[in-house]
Amino acid sequence: MKKRTLLWLILALVIFGGGAWIAQETNLFLSPGAKQLAYLKEHEEEIKEFVKSLDHKVESVQIDWDETMWEKVGNGTSKGGGNVVIVGGGFNNIEGSTWQVIFEIEDGRVAFDTMMQGGPLRVGGRIFD
Repeated sequence: MKKRTLLWLILALVIFGGGAWIAQETNLFLSPGAKQLAYLKEHEEEIKEFVKSLDHKVESVQIDWDETMWEKVGNGTSKGGGNVVIVGGGFNNIEGSTWQVIFEIEDGRVAFDTMMQGGPLRVGGRIFD
């Protein structure tokens, strides 16, 4: 009897533990937006390097993850242009500095190779020069 109970306990632990591991590895409990944000955070350094490449005077980049936005893009057709995620922040630790980069979302995933500048670098609303 004890052997059978022990076997069931081990089986339950394997099933529960395996299920929890799979859920964690595949982020089953996260929304699509949360998964996309987590993916972008994994590529934080590449985003910073891209922003630095926009102007040789940019020495440091600060990302404000709380300002991340998801938008539907229009292209003049009834279908629309798709969805994008916009990441932004500041640079050189200058108060009032801003930048934005845009990524297309394809099949629910961030298409990292579509990263593009979302507008000019700005300080206090004026274009950075």
